[in-house]
Amino acid sequence: MSDRLSPTYLRRLRNDIPIRALIADILAIVWKISEGRFRFLCPLCHDFHTATHPDTNLARCFGCEHNFNPIDLTMIHKRFDFLQAVAFLGPYLDQPEPSAPQPAHHSHSPNHAM
Repeated sequence: MSDRLSPTYLRRLRNDIPIRALIADILAIVWKISEGRFRFLCPLCHDFHTATHPDTNLARCFGCEHNFNPIDLTMIHKRFDFLQAVAFLGPYLDQPEPSAPQPAHHSHSPNHAM
């Protein structure tokens, strides 16, 4: 990685790694479908009062009122600094898009009660 990260590269990390796929497949954060909506366990307050917005590629916890983009969420969940999170996410830009969970699915991480 170069000494300076280009704004274009950072924008791609922020926008081109689907937030639901990041949560469910890449970071393996506990998630569920509740009332037909994709919910994830907030890594800060551990509440499921969350939502994702695929159009903006953002996630939000309404419990602690924190907004997450893919870099933020990776930093918090993995306890990475910014450069570690960028390095971790980089390889996912060139891979086929992981299958993002859809509301029709009723999967969640094993060993966790809904």
